[in-house]
Amino acid sequence: MEVIISHQSTDFDSLAAMVAAKKIYKDALLVFTGAIERNVRKFISIYGDLIEITPLKKIKIEEINKLIIVDTRIKRRIGPFANVINKRDLEIHIYDHHPSTADDIKGDISAIEEVGATTTIMLKKIRKMNLEISSIEATLFALGIYEDTGSLTFSTTTIDDINSISYLFDKGINLKVVANFINIGLSIAQKKLLNKLLLSSKEIFCKGVRINMANAEVKNYTEGLALLTHKLIEIENSDVFFTIVKMADRIYIVGRSRTNSVDVDEVLKELGGGGHFQAASAVVKDLSLDELEKKLIMILEKKVRAGIVAKDIMSSPIKTVNTLTSIEETKKILLRYGHNGIPVVEAGELKGIITMQEVNKAKQHGLGKELVSKYMSDQVVTVKLDTPLTEIQELMINYDIGRILVVSQEDKLVGIITRTDLIRNLYGEGHIPKRSFSTYVETSSNIERKKQIELIEKIFPKRVKDVLNKIGEIGDRLDFPVFMVGGIVRDLFLGIKNYDLDIVVEGEGIKFARELSRDLGGRTKSHEKFGTAIVILADDFKIDVATARREFYEYPAAFPKVELSSIKKDLYRRDFTINAMAIQLNQKYFGKLIDFFGGQKDLRIGIIRVLYNLSFVEDPARIIRAIRFEQRYNFKMNRTTEDFLKKAIDDKLLSRLRKKRITEELILILKEENPLKSLKRMEELGALKYILPEFELNEEIVERLNKVKGNFDFWTRDIPDEKIELWVIYFCCLIRNLKKSQLQKIYKKLIIKQKFIDKVNYCYLNLDQIIKMISQKTKISPSVIYLKLRGLPNEVLFLAMTESDTNIAKERINNYFRKYKKESLYISGNELKELQLKPGPIYSQILNKLLCAQLDGEVKNKRDEIRFVKNILKERNKI
Repeated sequence: MEVIISHQSTDFDSLAAMVAAKKIYKDALLVFTGAIERNVRKFISIYGDLIEITPLKKIKIEEINKLIIVDTRIKRRIGPFANVINKRDLEIHIYDHHPSTADDIKGDISAIEEVGATTTIMLKKIRKMNLEISSIEATLFALGIYEDTGSLTFSTTTIDDINSISYLFDKGINLKVVANFINIGLSIAQKKLLNKLLLSSKEIFCKGVRINMANAEVKNYTEGLALLTHKLIEIENSDVFFTIVKMADRIYIVGRSRTNSVDVDEVLKELGGGGHFQAASAVVKDLSLDELEKKLIMILEKKVRAGIVAKDIMSSPIKTVNTLTSIEETKKILLRYGHNGIPVVEAGELKGIITMQEVNKAKQHGLGKELVSKYMSDQVVTVKLDTPLTEIQELMINYDIGRILVVSQEDKLVGIITRTDLIRNLYGEGHIPKRSFSTYVETSSNIERKKQIELIEKIFPKRVKDVLNKIGEIGDRLDFPVFMVGGIVRDLFLGIKNYDLDIVVEGEGIKFARELSRDLGGRTKSHEKFGTAIVILADDFKIDVATARREFYEYPAAFPKVELSSIKKDLYRRDFTINAMAIQLNQKYFGKLIDFFGGQKDLRIGIIRVLYNLSFVEDPARIIRAIRFEQRYNFKMNRTTEDFLKKAIDDKLLSRLRKKRITEELILILKEENPLKSLKRMEELGALKYILPEFELNEEIVERLNKVKGNFDFWTRDIPDEKIELWVIYFCCLIRNLKKSQLQKIYKKLIIKQKFIDKVNYCYLNLDQIIKMISQKTKISPSVIYLKLRGLPNEVLFLAMTESDTNIAKERINNYFRKYKKESLYISGNELKELQLKPGPIYSQILNKLLCAQLDGEVKNKRDEIRFVKNILKERNKI
């Protein structure tokens, strides 16, 4: 009798290898040695008619004369068949891709190859024998290879695995079936267990290797712990993961390893289990979860091979410059030694770091003679000599930096680790890129992506969500990656409603905008020079579309020059980390966060941070924006950003801003909910005097601004239909006590539309008289109030109501808007014609008098109005 077997807990690679072996050994019986994984059982339940399995109980072990073992050669993993191994007349054939162990069975024929899956070994033999395979067999064989190679992404994947998949495509792989079984969903019990394990997951370091452990307890047996462990190692992005779960009276432990430092087979053998180098399991009795975890840690301390730490890969000694070195001299040193960045020290103590990019920008702006200490970054990421390689990798990714400095226990600089050093030690010399690489820093799992999707569902109305989906759909159609960027992403994470859609396209922005406009029934305004467009929909909803681009400035405060670029460089040109995030909208990646610069983290801790050291030099308007965002969200600038901002103010860079930029930024400050906070901060930092030195935030002005804020709620609640430009009101408050000559100077520095200047001038010249009139205690008739206030700007009336010391002023202005202004007559010009009155200016004179009479209660209906007009005509005829 010939029998084909594999290891217990049959997975897809072992099942596929067994079925492949059956094609080679046609007379052999397929027999499972024990449990079968859930997704494999599901596959067999659907396609079982094509796979003839012989139950174990029907096999008489003593009658076996040939045993074909696939996907293992460890005696203790083949269940009851271990009892037949030493049978004298037994012929053993072995096909396996796992590393050798002391418990290996010796075969008469052994095909042991270092490939990603045993199925690959079997397929090489099938192809050599020219055996035919069906489409469903090709699909099963693909499942085996994909499962054991992580869809060809694991480091154990070889060219033979890839060639086998290519061969299987020719044989008719059904990728839909593959996807269904590779990405099989979790049962309710598995989801609950996964949740418990995620909550309990913790990280330990053993000999420089990062290891994650998670434990849980459930009443009933829950299968699929291996699948859950696989998901956990992906979610946590861990090198090694152990899940420890108590089910009934037993504890099940599964280990997964992605590093040569930890052989989980060796580790779990100590607990009576086993497997292979990268995957193993064990079942333990008579220990509590805590006891088992402590025992596991003790085993790891013995079995883990020392991992690589900072001192193993750093370069030393390290070239530095002093804080008193000039930018020019620093550039010479960088060029001489071929460095892209260099640490800055003072008396041997690390003070900061500066990059070639920052040095070049400083030189470009004529700052070559300045000291390097003025433009270095003092937010330096450092590690100790014994910091593990994996932790160094995480720091480089999280901070998006290309070098990390190594310091001793006494914080003395002892070495440097570059991105190249890291790649060389992680992946080998061949993986070092010729140029600096960039990859999307994205959330590491679908769980994280779902958070963004949930926020979009919660914050955005259906109209906006439909537009976002359409944007993603068109991006896919044109094969353009598309992203929602900037302030709308920032406010999404803050839970603030903001529907100003800014879209960046990696491709042709204008082409994309036209396609979007066509699909949504809108129109497009484009700007070819900048590769930007605005899509305006039928209801005036606007969508800003830009081609991913980078900007560079030829001198401080210059207009930017624009080049096509990637999303990373597009985000890098932005002002602050919190505004440099993007969410991808393409359907496959919808909700994926792109955050190269740590914007989400800065939002959480309330930090305003520039993306690079010369940010304020290149665009001084960012000084005002930094203050505005800081005060709006009650954030703080980090120390380095504030230092760079103060330096830019001291260098008088704000005075170089064009009139249009100053006006735009000032108006945005005045449009804030509480502009006083920003104005005070600007004064504190010395910025206000360089923009508008005429402004003075004395006690009177502060009180005036506070009153405006207090009365705005009343206005919007009681007079919601009467719109006002709040920034104009705040501006009027600031210029109230200025001389005319000072006001004229301000107008020369700003570019304000004439309609707003007219409002400001009217307020400046007439506000005191209006306040005096509406505040007088003597009775004023409604008609007088109406005539005096009619046609005045709403902003002027708001200020009159706000600055008056009496409640009667507020009441009179309230009545004007809510009663007098809405009053209408029963009669019109038609009735005047009927009274034989010739059309002309007399019509408006009579109707105005009639309206005043109605306001004062002298007429109450149409009959009264006609009588009133007749009396006017009589008096007129007498004259």
